[in-house]
Amino acid sequence: MEGMRYTVLGRTGLEVSRIAFGTWQLGGDWGPFDERAATDAIRHAHELGVNFFDTAHAYGSGQAEEVLGTALRDQLNRDRESLVIATKGGIDPGGQRPRDASRESLRQGVEDSLRALKLDHIDLYQVHWPDEQTLADDTAAALQGLVDEGKIRHAGVSNYDAAQMAAFDRIRPVETLQPPYHLFRRASSGKPCPTPATTTSACWPIARSRAGC
Repeated sequence: MEGMRYTVLGRTGLEVSRIAFGTWQLGGDWGPFDERAATDAIRHAHELGVNFFDTAHAYGSGQAEEVLGTALRDQLNRDRESLVIATKGGIDPGGQRPRDASRESLRQGVEDSLRALKLDHIDLYQVHWPDEQTLADDTAAALQGLVDEGKIRHAGVSNYDAAQMAAFDRIRPVETLQPPYHLFRRASSGKPCPTPATTTSACWPIARSRAGC
């Protein structure tokens, strides 16, 4: 698409638009929203060249994933490989264990996201927050198993620090990192990434204005 710039997403090899469309606001966590307007916004972003869409099952317990999948259904059916769908799992807001990146939790999370999005695979699956109760080795191994099964194609992390990424990377590559970053929170700016060739895709790019991770 003329005017849109693209880049390779970290270690994934996927070519994505430099602007991604985030969907936290579509889970209802920030209050009611107009689903028709949201659908129109997603489709218009795609018309402008955006091919990278980021969501998470925690956004409204799958509601944002459902809205995104429905909005992009025609394009997904017509040319699945033209879109990069990223989602996140490993957390349960309000649950007894809010952060759970265990093998069982991640597998269930992937299955739930596939159903919500109505997809047979997820392009990029990210651990939403680090889980101190689960070894990074186990989390990384679980994601590799899901890659091997074809349920997800690539794996990344969100909100991880350098030490957590390095521990994860010993088992399988951290392909992407999604840290919080905006004009008022620039702590990650200029810092070298602890794993080579890892791309960052920022969340909360306009602070708390309903665009987040």
